[in-house]
Amino acid sequence: MATDRGYIKFFYFFISISFVSSIFFITFIEASLAQKDDDDEDDKEKGKLIVKARIHLENIEIEKTKFIRIIGFINGEESKQDIPISSIEKTSNNLNVELKVNKENDIVKANIPDEYFVCAYQVGDVSKESTPITKFDCNEGDILSTSKPNIINLFQSGSQVYSKSQAVYQASLNTNSSNNSDQVKIKISAPLADKKGTEKLKIGVMIKGQIQSEVIENVQAELDKSKDSTIQRTFTFDRDTDIGKIQIGDRYHACVSSEDLRPPEGTECEKRVVKNLEKVSGLYAR
Repeated sequence: MATDRGYIKFFYFFISISFVSSIFFITFIEASLAQKDDDDEDDKEKGKLIVKARIHLENIEIEKTKFIRIIGFINGEESKQDIPISSIEKTSNNLNVELKVNKENDIVKANIPDEYFVCAYQVGDVSKESTPITKFDCNEGDILSTSKPNIINLFQSGSQVYSKSQAVYQASLNTNSSNNSDQVKIKISAPLADKKGTEKLKIGVMIKGQIQSEVIENVQAELDKSKDSTIQRTFTFDRDTDIGKIQIGDRYHACVSSEDLRPPEGTECEKRVVKNLEKVSGLYAR
């Protein structure tokens, strides 16, 4: 009997040790996997270039706004976020939105002082929009750091971006300009006389919160046919967008990206406003 009780005690002891060991092993595995996930996430973040768009809410008509669209072209990539007004604290003075893109892609590697732009649109009820041009603000910047967020301000007091667009629109009302076109064409030119060795290039253009882009895979083949060493692309936008109709006075931005453009920058950007909807709007982006 004593021997049997000894076996039973040993058996229970063995079961207890096995159970504790199993719990420890499972906990260890879960912790290891969680750490791996955290490490993977950290590695992903290390590969991101961050632009922090700071929206000054005191200059936003909150009661007329459903959401704020933030859109930019950064390091050859599009970044866009729609922020519902309902998600913003009513007591907040600023809205900070992080736009993240890859530090390196198959077009360009982010470096100082590459250029980029970010625009923010105050979007209300599009069907009942009282102003011809959706209220917006745009800003351009240079990359100042690839390891820390780059700050860019929008809807700052004193910004003249929207008022200038409004002035162009109002001036057009006194002319015979037609507004009946259903499409808007924008022709972007990238002069490469000083960068004839460029092999691959990306052109991106934004208007009214919409971005289109194209990668030119064989720049050399096109330069061989060009008389002035210029790459050109024409982008066609539907005039009706999800945040309102494109109007005379609306501002558009364009960027050209390629690692072969250095020095000085791997991405160069320019901007202009639409002055005629019947004609192709043009812009030299270098």
